[in-house]
Amino acid sequence: MHTRTWLVWLAATTAIAILAPHPLYHLLIMLAVGYVFVARRDDRPLARSFPLFARAGAVIWLSYIVFAVITVGGPRGATVLFNAPTYQLPVWLGGIVLGGPITAEALAWGATRGLSLWTLLLIFGTFNALVDHHRLLRLVPRSLFHAGLAVTIAIAFAPGLVRSGQEIIAAQRARGHRFGSIRSWWALVGPLLAGSLERALQLAEALEARGYGRTLTKPSTGRMIGLLLGLSILATTLISWLWAGPTVLPIMAPLGGIGLALVWWSSHQLSRTVSRTTYRRERWHHHDTITCLTAVSAAIVIATLRLLEPTALVYYPFPQIIPPTFDLRIGATILALAVPAIPARTSALRRAHRIVADRRAARRAVQQQSAFAD
Repeated sequence: MHTRTWLVWLAATTAIAILAPHPLYHLLIMLAVGYVFVARRDDRPLARSFPLFARAGAVIWLSYIVFAVITVGGPRGATVLFNAPTYQLPVWLGGIVLGGPITAEALAWGATRGLSLWTLLLIFGTFNALVDHHRLLRLVPRSLFHAGLAVTIAIAFAPGLVRSGQEIIAAQRARGHRFGSIRSWWALVGPLLAGSLERALQLAEALEARGYGRTLTKPSTGRMIGLLLGLSILATTLISWLWAGPTVLPIMAPLGGIGLALVWWSSHQLSRTVSRTTYRRERWHHHDTITCLTAVSAAIVIATLRLLEPTALVYYPFPQIIPPTFDLRIGATILALAVPAIPARTSALRRAHRIVADRRAARRAVQQQSAFAD
């Protein structure tokens, strides 16, 4: 699919996961995201990072449960399971009380909040595993192209390092080397370090040969000052809103608009100083249109339900734990996020079917001519 389609899907899925802090809906999102990964995965090294995100999410989920049930702060619930020994940390560590009454409500609260973090990790893990980062780099504005290239190289560093390590281990084992003690692992560390330095030098030479960092004209001081001033205004607006609340919104909203306009103007002017050539453009297919419309529609439906019926999307186990409810409307809307997993008949696939059909027709014609000749 198109890279912009994946960005729209990522934004819609993340918004739904945030707007619906409910364990059943988060489990449904995890199933939809996992199905998309299984249906769309390929053999690229980045596709192997999805299990890492899944395991990291599981560890965070368990840690959140443990932290929620052993710390005393806020509501604890009415259903006491057992009483654990209490221990109060020193004042310089916050004076938090560990232990005390372990309630089912605190356990459910920790499991729900940890599950939300696990869901977000799976969403970003799927996006990271399925999207080509080089195509994603082409969507970066020209004023941020060099920073985007640095981020892309940093993202691709870890999979490349893992792949090089696997190749070195296989080569050393083929030579009869056995990894056991600490000293035996130098056979991996030495070649891996030398290979990493060699690839870094080759990458630097390639970037220099392709004119990395070259600009058409020297960026003016006014444009840079405008960009810094716009970012400062936006940061001030955000901090003021978080500190004082909605009361300062009538004053800070126009100021934030001015900062956003300054950032846009400065970025647009700085983009003119960077030259970039695109040799191959991505093609937009009907499946991309369907996926974008479905994802945006699902996010709009969930946002509307959050405004009209907020209790249907939020699960709060206090003061007494209750079973979570499930709304079929919300479940059907979340299942729409699995649309990218539906196979699409692309133009290449249609051409392949047409070639096969032409070959079959030619074979039948030859057989008919042979039968007529006989």
